[in-house]
Formats: sequence, structure tokens, C-alpha cells
Amino acid sequence: LLTMDSKTQGSSLKVLVIEDCEIQSKILLIMLQMFNCHTTRVENGKEAVDLCLEGKKFDIILCDKWMPIMKGPEAVAKIRSMRASEVKIVGVSC
Repeated sequence: LLTMDSKTQGSSLKVLVIEDCEIQSKILLIMLQMFNCHTTRVENGKEAVDLCLEGKKFDIILCDKWMPIMKGPEAVAKIRSMRASEVKIVGVSC
């Protein structure tokens, strides 16, 4: 169950979905929209890292492990090196 803490009440959580499987990403996006989350989807780790390099900020990142171009663990390591521990990252895989 996704809940909002006192810092995010009254505003939408910003969620990045990093998933190359279209069906899996649609399921995640539908579930997140039910909680009024603002969602962004990319298809691989490189696209996610590029968004973070552009200065995009997210409250939560849902990241697949096996994707083309850049795998999930590599993307997570690069994102962590840029943004430390301020963002919650959750691994998802089907």
C-alpha cells in the first residue's frame, strides 16, 4: 500500500518507472495513477540516468533489473552517486 507522509500530503508523489516491458509498465502506471502519483516512464537505465543528469527529481523510482542498454543495478548505482539517498528506489521484475 502506497501512503504519503506529512511532507507529501496534498501533493502527488513523483514516480519514475524504469521498465522495458510495456505490459509490466502499464500495470505499474495504472496502479500509481490510482494513488494520484505523477508518473514518468523510461525504457532503460540510461534514459533514467539521463533524466537525473538533467535535474529531474523523483520521490520514488521503480526499477526493473534486466533491460537493454543499461541494466537496473548499474542505473541505480549511477543515480545513487548523483543523488545520495534522498530518493527511494524499489526493484521490480517480472
